[in-house]
Amino acid sequence: MSNKKSGLKKLYNWHAWVGFQLALLMFVVLATGTIATLSNEIDWLIFPELRSSEKPDDAPAAMGIEEWVATYQSIHSAYPDTEITSIVQLDSEYLSTRAVLKSDALHNRFVQIDPWTHEIKGDMPRLTVQRFFRDFHRYLFMSAFPGLLIVGPLSIVLLISIYTGLKTTRNWRKALWRIRFDQGKRILLSDLHKVMGLWGIWFSILMAVTGAWYFYEFGNAIAQSPIEPKGPKIEQLETEKPIIFSVDEFRKIVTKAYDTHENWEITALFMPTSNTAPIQLRGVSKNNPVIRNRALRVYIHPETFDVVEAWSPDTISTQAYINEYADPLHFGDFGGFWLKLLWFVFGIALTAMSFTGVLMTWKRTGMSTLTKVQKRTLPILLLSVVFFCFYVPNYL
Repeated sequence: MSNKKSGLKKLYNWHAWVGFQLALLMFVVLATGTIATLSNEIDWLIFPELRSSEKPDDAPAAMGIEEWVATYQSIHSAYPDTEITSIVQLDSEYLSTRAVLKSDALHNRFVQIDPWTHEIKGDMPRLTVQRFFRDFHRYLFMSAFPGLLIVGPLSIVLLISIYTGLKTTRNWRKALWRIRFDQGKRILLSDLHKVMGLWGIWFSILMAVTGAWYFYEFGNAIAQSPIEPKGPKIEQLETEKPIIFSVDEFRKIVTKAYDTHENWEITALFMPTSNTAPIQLRGVSKNNPVIRNRALRVYIHPETFDVVEAWSPDTISTQAYINEYADPLHFGDFGGFWLKLLWFVFGIALTAMSFTGVLMTWKRTGMSTLTKVQKRTLPILLLSVVFFCFYVPNYL
């Protein structure tokens, strides 16, 4: 019994230590990730260009050939001599379709097209709430190195917190429902911490596992063994002039892509980035809403319109297949607005646990100042601010 109590005390100390000492960094990463979950919706409130018109009753469930052609025709008519870089269908029907064009007038701007009327709604800056919080959450505005090297290990910290918290919670069935308001702040904080932790255990595990997967993905990239294979190359084109397709040529490209896979929806089109790169069309199977909306791909030659290569979950490696589930599960963007709202609510709870855990430790220990370890994490956040100063000019 004594050994058991000693073991539980060590686990509790571990739980308190990692949660308290790394609280500043953990709180920032959890809070920014939570906001990133609904960041497109926040942008919808800020930018009228992002708001689509009401979906007609007779509108198709997904963009088909005619919808893609009509969208391209609108862009081509509005900007006839401008090369298109990409056209991307965003993840909700209330968001307009997004295009990037090579134009000095549209430098670092998105062109937004209504997905139902196919009218150009206008253009908006590329530095949006969505971009800001996604990059803050994932990289702290740094490059992948050292940004992911700092954020990635926090998933391991979260896993440690989950395990030690569960092992040291007594009578968890009662703790699921108990919030005592009449026994002092410390008891109240403890009850709130346990209630949020126990009800959100599935969410915490999901965030920790997907976060650890991102760290694993980064490790593979560092080892020059990336999980996602590189796209195919084509023979160098004879001309290097801008690639601007007619509407009929664009129809051939989209038709050829749709015929390559069965029962799929194209969600994005990327024009060649060099004279040895093919056109890339990405999409998702209509039978699997959870997988990332780029799991299926078709690469098409920009001159002959022949299919160069095609990817699907059946042809990519197991690691690459698993990788296609990471983003949808991490941000909850596979089931519409209400699922993202659920992720947002549980994200708030997980972030609040970081805060309540610190308050509990301060009250238990009588501390009123930052510890040495907490002070050592401050330079990381200050470094993030410095990197942000270099990050912003990229969007100006």
